[in-house]
Amino acid sequence: TTREVDGEAVVSTQSTGRMKKAILREDEVFRQEETKQVEFKAHDRLSYTQLTTREVDGRMFQPASRSICAFLNINQMCDLFLGVKDDGTVKGHHMFYAQKDHFKQALKLLLTTKFDPPVDDYRFDVFFREVESQDPSTVYDCQPSLTVQEEHSLLEQPNVCWCDAEISSYKNRNKKPPLYVIQVRINKWDPLKDSNKFELWPYYTNEEGKCYKRYNASNHEVTHHQVVEETKVDFAKRYS
Repeated sequence: TTREVDGEAVVSTQSTGRMKKAILREDEVFRQEETKQVEFKAHDRLSYTQLTTREVDGRMFQPASRSICAFLNINQMCDLFLGVKDDGTVKGHHMFYAQKDHFKQALKLLLTTKFDPPVDDYRFDVFFREVESQDPSTVYDCQPSLTVQEEHSLLEQPNVCWCDAEISSYKNRNKKPPLYVIQVRINKWDPLKDSNKFELWPYYTNEEGKCYKRYNASNHEVTHHQVVEETKVDFAKRYS
């Protein structure tokens, strides 16, 4: 049987009954498919401001903020997996602890200062799912050098942060940090925890000032008129 602990699937074997984490392996197919509540992205670009001019002009990436916004606006528990291709192939991202911290800081900054209204902390979680590399001999538990540990992370710019530059230097020496799939969990709205004291869950706009909602397995931008009409329906259901 399978159940979830801290965002990760754990499997109970019939012979022993012991629980162990379901293993993700590089280049294998992810155990879930994309749905209304599940989205895959190979990259880890959170916001529009992290995209380079070339990436924006060439429409190479859609920032993860659009999926997060769409998930928030359907008010269901949803998961965004970064490091998984659209076809479900697990690739992962090479990360040491500084990059994990960088990602969590950047996500919090994005959701609490760039989304409107600001997103409460209880509505999102981050889990790092370790991926078994195709070549374990090159995996190295990297630690950043003392000379760069105090450098400030560039959270919103497309510039290479010191922690990314540090990882590149390890890769050039064929020493790769462990691979991880980043799981961003979006939780349901809770009126008892909500700091804004709304009567209904709010509709959010992202850092672009755009509102997205999830339909089937894709994100769609919705207009102000659509938000008003859907809110009327939700209000009627809640108080009927």
